[in-house]
Amino acid sequence: MSKAVLISIRPKWCEKIVSGEKTIEVRKNRPKLETPFKAYIYCTTGRPDLNIPISQERLMQDYLNTGSMKSLNCPHGNGKVIGEFTCDRVDLIVPTTEPYGIYDIDDDYVLQTCLENGALWDYGHGQPLYGWHISDLKIYDTPRELREFTGLRQTKFGAEPVTITRPPQSWGYVEELL
Repeated sequence: MSKAVLISIRPKWCEKIVSGEKTIEVRKNRPKLETPFKAYIYCTTGRPDLNIPISQERLMQDYLNTGSMKSLNCPHGNGKVIGEFTCDRVDLIVPTTEPYGIYDIDDDYVLQTCLENGALWDYGHGQPLYGWHISDLKIYDTPRELREFTGLRQTKFGAEPVTITRPPQSWGYVEELL
């Protein structure tokens, strides 16, 4: 059994990850896993207009099967696991001592998060944050249901498999799918 992470991300940020614009996910904590580790992206609900692009092969197959290009206009991904990535590095993002209200990162790093430095401060309130690097992104042609994943709960005897009935608030441990 290999541990992985199931991470909940809002649709707005999922679109930026899928487009390649967002390559660093900022969180208040990090998993106790050695990098690299696999992270599955759960797209939260709330945007009926969200369209996660599907592969050209899947689009062509849909066209051959239905004679329609409707896949281009279908909401795709809300409330489902839309893909996975490898987190190959986790950076510690620390606040500066002077000037007050910013984190000690350069402008290029901020661009990769798709946040503004002020938004980082509003999120972290001066506490250390973690930048999860997104690499080897894979978006599923067909989003996966939560029930396909097995959660892992830490006990004093090790990780215990549990049924996932709802998405994690931020992220949680799961068994890696093969």
